[in-house]
Amino acid sequence: MTDQTPKVKKRAGKVIHGAVSLHALEKAKEIRNRYGNNIDYQTVLSMLGDRKSVRYPVQVRFVSGEIEPGMFAKTEAVSDNPDDGYTILLHSYFENRHADLPALILYQLVLVNYGDLATANDAEIFGATVLGMDRDAYYEQVSSLADAAWR
Repeated sequence: MTDQTPKVKKRAGKVIHGAVSLHALEKAKEIRNRYGNNIDYQTVLSMLGDRKSVRYPVQVRFVSGEIEPGMFAKTEAVSDNPDDGYTILLHSYFENRHADLPALILYQLVLVNYGDLATANDAEIFGATVLGMDRDAYYEQVSSLADAAWR
């Protein structure tokens, strides 16, 4: 006798996102292994030029007017061709706050590597893993930094 229970189909988006999340976590572990435990601003800048870590070229700029209130950054494609790279626009409040920059830049890197498939959860997991932090602590750090830029 055959089983007549209908199979439940997984939604394609859920399957794809699960794959993105898993890949982002694995990539973060790989980056931490490659760059070590002390991920500072200079290390992150080096990482931006490493195609094993960051899929496309990235520049970092500090601006204020282009950042939405309450946000700390915005990531933009340079053109319609991803190979031309991306620009991470960080609020100018952070320009000389080098100790804060790794957490903020890493949060944005999932957009460079995964585009619109990446979620805030992916960004938190990625950044926390690269920095060797607890995810909740990383989230609190990024949130408090975003708030500080708008005080």
